[in-house]
Amino acid sequence: MNENIKDHDKIEKAFEITKIKQVGNVSMKTNHYHDDYEIYYLLDGKRHYFIKDKVYDIKKGDLVFVEKNEIHKTFDAGAPYHQRILITFKKSYLNNILVEAKNYDLLSCFHGNTNVLRLKFDEQKSIENLLSRMLYEDANQVDSSSIYLKIMLTEFLILVERLLKSAPSYHIETTNLTHKRISEIITYINKNYVENLTLDFLSKRFFISTYYLSRTFKKVTGLNLNQYVNTIRIKAAEKLLFSTELNITNISEKVGYRSITHFGRAFKSITGVSPLKYKKILS
Repeated sequence: MNENIKDHDKIEKAFEITKIKQVGNVSMKTNHYHDDYEIYYLLDGKRHYFIKDKVYDIKKGDLVFVEKNEIHKTFDAGAPYHQRILITFKKSYLNNILVEAKNYDLLSCFHGNTNVLRLKFDEQKSIENLLSRMLYEDANQVDSSSIYLKIMLTEFLILVERLLKSAPSYHIETTNLTHKRISEIITYINKNYVENLTLDFLSKRFFISTYYLSRTFKKVTGLNLNQYVNTIRIKAAEKLLFSTELNITNISEKVGYRSITHFGRAFKSITGVSPLKYKKILS
């Protein structure tokens, strides 16, 4: 992945599970998005997790769900270390199972009212046991491992769906006033990205100094303001290229660009290909 935030590194991997312990002040250098669904389980420590336009305060035993193509980033919350398990998978990985379960929303955890599930102690043990089995199977592959991992991932998603139904409503969104203010600004950008959103305009609208906004925005999102606005616009352009017959010039204008050259440069920087090549790939 380049400074461009669309993640191309895992484009060929339909499923991946990893366990990592990190010591010290560790933050993702930038936020990113990708075509995978993502499940993040914090085994120990604490983190801040930025998803779309919200910041969550994550602690040991929290499960985080990130919808495919949703912008997200984790960053330091002051713990001396943290340990997490991360699962990423493409929808195609579970295609056959999803067809069989057509009357059951196996992916409901990714488009519910919250991105975070705070588990009770006994629930943590159930989840950790299943994740440990998945990690072991992935690290010790035999002929049957491929199908067994799919079965365990399906079991995991069903278990999570049941836990979500019975879970109390925890206030997991951040209580940090600075993060809340940045969330408000990001929500505004996400709704008004076609406008000319400059640092000066947003600082005046939200009564915050340009220096403080610039520094804090980068800390929370991993991107400066212009990079973030470009990212939101290019995500919208990708959807239009996929779902409409509009030409590239019209799409450029619809997502907020006054210059087709600027649009093409931003699109390639973020996706890795030009808008024209992207459209050809889709067709």
